[in-house]
Amino acid sequence: MKLNNRGFTLIELLATMVILAAIMVIAVPNVMGILNNSKATTYVDDAKKLLSLAEYKLRADPSKQPAKNACVVMTLDYLDNSEFKNAPNGGTYDKKGSYVVVKKTSDGENASFQYYVTLDEAMDDGHRGIKNKTYSDLYSKDASELVENGSSSGMLAYSNAASSNGCSRVERVDGEV
Repeated sequence: MKLNNRGFTLIELLATMVILAAIMVIAVPNVMGILNNSKATTYVDDAKKLLSLAEYKLRADPSKQPAKNACVVMTLDYLDNSEFKNAPNGGTYDKKGSYVVVKKTSDGENASFQYYVTLDEAMDDGHRGIKNKTYSDLYSKDASELVENGSSSGMLAYSNAASSNGCSRVERVDGEV
């Protein structure tokens, strides 16, 4: 029995390379999209956690509640931030630039509050995060729609966020103004 020891032809090698290149052209953007969606989902999940922490703090200490149409701001620095050590893009969450604005919308026995979250990750090339979103925004919109890029030091100053949400007065619960 005679064996064929000639190997592959140039045409066969080129065809293989073209097929591999086509697979790469299709696969790489899909993998990058999956990674970006995962990071956006992490921002949304962290924003939900931050809102929950603020709600817990407010219920635990009713003296921190704002007056009707007034707001309090709870920074990440004030809230228990032990769960926010790893930001999605390798930066760090800004402890003063990440916060929850709480607005009291009604008084009485069943007082109600509206919560707005801003979560700011500082990176070498700018800022990225979620800006001034409510619970309903976080649960009803696609994560990639909620994440925004910012340029420098913070996504939105808390005083601007509070005034844009109709707060008559703003105060920080950690004592700083």
